[in-house]
This record gives sequence, structure tokens and C-alpha cells, in this order.
Amino acid sequence: MRMYIRNLRKPSPNKNVFKFASAKVSETIMCESTLEFDACFHHEYNETIETFGSQPKGFYYRFEGKRLPYTPDAILHYIDGTTKFHEYKPYSKTFDPIFRAKFVAKKEAAQALGTELILVTDKQIRVNPILNNLKLLHRYSGIYGVTDIQRELLQLVRKSDNIQLADVASEYNLPIAETRSFLYSLINKGLIKADLNQDDLSCNPSVWCHA
Repeated sequence: MRMYIRNLRKPSPNKNVFKFASAKVSETIMCESTLEFDACFHHEYNETIETFGSQPKGFYYRFEGKRLPYTPDAILHYIDGTTKFHEYKPYSKTFDPIFRAKFVAKKEAAQALGTELILVTDKQIRVNPILNNLKLLHRYSGIYGVTDIQRELLQLVRKSDNIQLADVASEYNLPIAETRSFLYSLINKGLIKADLNQDDLSCNPSVWCHA
């Protein structure tokens, strides 16, 4: 089955391209939609995903007697060795009968290539507080190294088992914004943890170290 590659880096007057700077894959991911862009935050911080990218090699599928081209929105390579394609769609558009029929055909063609194609909607991607938390964390992903003050804060977190951001700031007489920068950089490095599904990182989350 012949495959082909689309080039999102080539300028197009009809397409808005959104750029996601990924520390995980050490490159900028080019996205065709805000939904695809938002999905990148989940992939960046999903520990089961080793690498990911947008607009991988496309393939052809059969629909109503025609051979049609298709390019998945994303390709994900997992640490267990599996690979999956993603297609992103607003939930409201997934009820269209033509879309559903075409997606079944695309899924079968992908399966023939040995890769599962998964439909992911905005209802799965735009879930808060987790998406807002991931976006906030991403702001601190470019901070390299661990400073002396961060090492001290790390020691405090280790001794405390579980401690809130405001208590860390109070212990060292630091501004909340500065404390947030120090701690969220440590989360990015995998040195401390927070409950991204429940706690709002823009408020006063609890943090702890790996067991």
C-alpha cells in the first residue's frame, strides 16, 4: 500500500498552523488545528508515550468504490513498542453518517498497515483542570538545570511527604509566583509530582516526591 507525506512546514494561505514546542521529542510539532495543538499537551506529559508527531505518512482507503487519500492527525509511539494513529474531531461532528462510514474505512486501512487508528474528540482533550494544568506546566518546560534553591525545596518536599505550594513559599519566605516557577520546573523534570487531574495548578496544589 503506497503512502505519502504532507508537509505542514510549507506555507499555505488556506491553513493556520499552530506550533507546539516539545521537550519530549526535542522539536516543534506543527499542528493544523487548535484541537490537535491541545492534544499535544496530553502527549507531552503522558509517561506511556515515548515520542509523538503530527501529520505522519498518509495512506489510501477504499470508500464507495473509490481510492481516497488520508493523513492521520497524529502518530504516537508508546514505550511498550506499540504505535497508534489519532484523528481529532469536535464531538458534534462525529455523528455525521458520512464521516462515521469513512472513519470505519480509514480504520480498516490503518489496521491493514498494522496500526490502530483512534478517534479522539474535544470532550476527551479539553478536560479541566488537567488541560489548563498541562498548559501551565509547559510554560516552565524550558527551564534547564536545578538551582540551589530548588534543591532545598526538593528536600523540603521529600521530608514533608505531601505539602501545599503556599506552605513551601511560607517556609522559605518566597513569593508565590517564584515558588510556582521553581516547583513546576521540578515537576517537568519528573522530580516531584502533583495531581494534575484534580488539583488546579493556578491555585494552591499539593506536591510530593516519587515513592
